[in-house]
Amino acid sequence: MEDPIVTKNAIRLKTKKPSLLEFLGLAGNFHHLNIRDPFDVKKRGSTITTEIRAGITTFLAMAYILPVNSGMLSLVMPDKREQLVCATALAAFCGCWLMGIMSNYPFMLAPGMGTNAFFTFTICLGRGLPVDAAFAAVFVAGLIFITLSITGLRTLMIRLFPEGIKESIGAGVGLFLTFIAFQTSEGMGLSVGDKATLVTLNSLSSSNYDAAKLWLSIAVLCITATLFSAKVPGAPLIGIMCGTAVCWIEGFARGEEHSVFGYPFGTDGDRSNPDFKIYVPTSMFASPSLSGLSGSLWSGFAAASDPALAATFWTAVGTFCYTDLLDSSGTFFAVAKVAGLTDRRGNLPLARQNMAYLADALAALIGSMLGVSTVATFAESTAGVADGAKTGLASLVTGACFLLAIPIAPVVSAVPPLASGPILCLLGALMCSSVRGIDWDDYEESMPAFVSMVTMPFTFSIGYGIIGGLALWIAIQILLAPVRIYRREDPFVRFKKLWAGVFVEGLESDDENLSEMETESGRRTRTFATSQTRSNHMYDDVGQFALETSASFGEEQSGLLVSTRLTLRLLALICFVGRFNTERLPCSSQQKL
Repeated sequence: MEDPIVTKNAIRLKTKKPSLLEFLGLAGNFHHLNIRDPFDVKKRGSTITTEIRAGITTFLAMAYILPVNSGMLSLVMPDKREQLVCATALAAFCGCWLMGIMSNYPFMLAPGMGTNAFFTFTICLGRGLPVDAAFAAVFVAGLIFITLSITGLRTLMIRLFPEGIKESIGAGVGLFLTFIAFQTSEGMGLSVGDKATLVTLNSLSSSNYDAAKLWLSIAVLCITATLFSAKVPGAPLIGIMCGTAVCWIEGFARGEEHSVFGYPFGTDGDRSNPDFKIYVPTSMFASPSLSGLSGSLWSGFAAASDPALAATFWTAVGTFCYTDLLDSSGTFFAVAKVAGLTDRRGNLPLARQNMAYLADALAALIGSMLGVSTVATFAESTAGVADGAKTGLASLVTGACFLLAIPIAPVVSAVPPLASGPILCLLGALMCSSVRGIDWDDYEESMPAFVSMVTMPFTFSIGYGIIGGLALWIAIQILLAPVRIYRREDPFVRFKKLWAGVFVEGLESDDENLSEMETESGRRTRTFATSQTRSNHMYDDVGQFALETSASFGEEQSGLLVSTRLTLRLLALICFVGRFNTERLPCSSQQKL
């Protein structure tokens, strides 16, 4: 049976001060690139089969981005629909492979939803910025991402998030995914607009043409939830395949004229509507091409200094920067939390985090050169994590699927929302488990955490949710400062706590050395380390208590508390020496004692 004190202190020992290169984002960890255990699959408790299956699952959950992104961007490039499908898939492939190789995290990337809408409707159609100039703005934003990463500013900003907000990001992203899953565009269609109540439940009666899609989505939801409950491997993938198979069989059997699974929602089956379609493959193969799209950004840099376009250009750069910075960082922590890759403070190991940020920035650069909007980390990465993904191998599989999807884009684009929407809903349920880490009795942390969590779905932005939570947390601390001063407390105690945690890094577990210490000398060494850990734990906690109490009660009492701390440390050291000497005695001597 494990000693709880040893277990607790083993966690405490797995921390260290990061090196300057690590904190500046210039150091990486590439130990996963080895032949003995590629991507540390065995070390992290996974298998190659699990990683491959999880990568395919994530791809199917993300496959909607191929038709959606190409369709949205084609509004400003109407003659390049096929090229946009190819560019979207290539950008996703490059992003996933960069992330998998550089960071070994199961984070999947593709041109982001939200930024593509901002790119199309606000920047190009709304403010009249030419498409090539908009691509140039994405490129400049990517350069800024790289600068923030290698200077450590991106890490510093993210690590200064309060604990409550860090814990709430995962649940907020989960609610964000659930909101997408309930919508009619790329979800189940359960939620529709209402003039009086803003949203309401879509009709499930047979008089509603969309009811068939709703009931099939609910069936997929129930089947997948049951598979999750039974702990069946590949539950998300099975759910997507079931819904897709039913939709395709019905579509091929009855044809577009008689199908009950026609899209979009709200057309009442009107085949004369130009947007009406059914999700069945129209062909098997497509000819990949980037003609007239790749490299178009180079002619757009002139807009940065053009008096008529400069304001719009730099506004776009700033928006792309903060959106990708906050959205990607929030997704990193949310997915990593579900996968169990964070330390006890909710942070990612710096070396791998640096490489993840750099991969994200490089993917944005490559995407702009290929001719798509900002490439970002997808919250749908949780689909793979839920299916067991723990390493970057899953990212490589997802990227390979996107690459293979280029010639078979018509087949991949035919995965219906009624099959992928229920999966997003269940992923939201899995991600909401992160709220257990929030101290709900501490209102200074829990209220900003709640605001951050609910703002994400209600504003359809992960970035806005983080900003809302941070703004409330800072406002509370500022307004509490006079109260703390009156109580003779440190008014900046929470700020100092955040700053102290910035420079402490959690280490990834590595138990390989322990297996080599099975000799008698090894046992004694571990006994010494365990005793020392207990001693360190004793006087470290006393010292921290004295330090915090000194800050709370004023300078006049600090001398007494410091003396108390030193005395208790000395007592702890004496106890440690006595315990170690006792444990070194022969067995017969211990029995006599």
